Amino acid sequence: MARGAVRNIETALGALGVLALIITGILVTGWNPVPKVTGWWEKVSSSTNKLSTPDTTWAERVGGQPSSAVIAGDAVIVAMRGTVEARSLSTGTLLWQREADWAGVAGDGGNTVAVVGRRGKGLEALDPSSGNPRWKDGDAVGAWTYRETVLTLACGGLSDCTLTSRTPRDGAQQWKLTLPGIGRVLNGINADLLGTEVMAEAYRDAIEAMPRPIPAMLGFPIEQKVRVVDTVRGKLLREEEPSNTTRVVVVGGRVLVSTATSKDGNCRYSLEGRDPATGKALWKKDGYDLRTASGAGCEQRHDPAGSDTVLAATRGDNREVFLSPRDGRDMWAGAEGDVIVAADSQYGLVRTDGGKNLSVVGFERGGRLWQQAVPAKADVAVSRYAVLVRDSAQGKVTAYAPDSGRVLIEAKTTAEVLGIGERGLMVSRGRTIGYLPYS
Repeated sequence: MARGAVRNIETALGALGVLALIITGILVTGWNPVPKVTGWWEKVSSSTNKLSTPDTTWAERVGGQPSSAVIAGDAVIVAMRGTVEARSLSTGTLLWQREADWAGVAGDGGNTVAVVGRRGKGLEALDPSSGNPRWKDGDAVGAWTYRETVLTLACGGLSDCTLTSRTPRDGAQQWKLTLPGIGRVLNGINADLLGTEVMAEAYRDAIEAMPRPIPAMLGFPIEQKVRVVDTVRGKLLREEEPSNTTRVVVVGGRVLVSTATSKDGNCRYSLEGRDPATGKALWKKDGYDLRTASGAGCEQRHDPAGSDTVLAATRGDNREVFLSPRDGRDMWAGAEGDVIVAADSQYGLVRTDGGKNLSVVGFERGGRLWQQAVPAKADVAVSRYAVLVRDSAQGKVTAYAPDSGRVLIEAKTTAEVLGIGERGLMVSRGRTIGYLPYS
């Protein structure tokens, strides 16, 4: 027994000695085996595990960890840290690759471009399929990408910047204006402006990456003030300065001022919609909570949830409503217990019956369009092309047509949804991405 114990101790000491030599070698040479092991494991797992059932039409490993994948015609624009690349939508073949500090997609249909920027080198708008430059702006430090327009920001001096509106396809200038103050903080792609934020329980990055219609008015946060820009005429209309109790955003062609004050341990709310040119109050409502405030002091730290045409709010009677920012009317009001969970410019998602059912509200036609039973713990999202329900407990994703509720796809998958297209989804696991078409 004693000899066995000694032998075991000698073996353990020998193993520790080998481990010490390996660690010393790593410290001296700087060799790091972790990335190679991780890359090997990703290759093995991606080759043995399907991304979904039904299967994707293709699955390819991209150059880095993808953050979004926007379908642009026959190509998919995949954004990663430091890189953007395009893949064939039908085969997954690499079409082109560029180094990029930031990237986005603008335009619609045949006018779609990939907007790629480098610090100190401006931006290029590239053809999605070939990667060939369609136009450049060598002075741009940032951009906002929409379906109809690319807004580029150039800051040559220490203070004022120039905002230019360009057509996505050829970069033709539509208008140009000067933004007073230090606008350089708004660099990169789609820097936060003072408007609404995406409302969804899942797939927020995929929805934010999709180009949306440009609002008629935008609010630029510069030097603690809100500068209101008319995007149709290219005019700087006015500036608003929030107070300690107000949140000022530009939504639906109005300057929306939300006031929250603390009284008797509760927050008291009022809303006012102002003319963006004159500042005159056009409508006012009390008791509507836009969910912008938090904390005991009712500090308003968040933008309201919704889109440029509709806001999610809670009335004083605790009923949740979709509110028009343009005229302040209730576009839809829920029953007691109904909870608004997602919205875009056309559709709203509401949980009813204690979360057992999902109702889809249409803002153009008004009222409920359709209803579907969903798991209470499933996450939901709505986009231009699909309503998505992610049931993580069952490892399942279901996509519905927003207008009718028709099932577009029902897939067994734990992959992340990177992009939502008209005819399918881009999904990923690690650095492996694939295209999952609707059935």
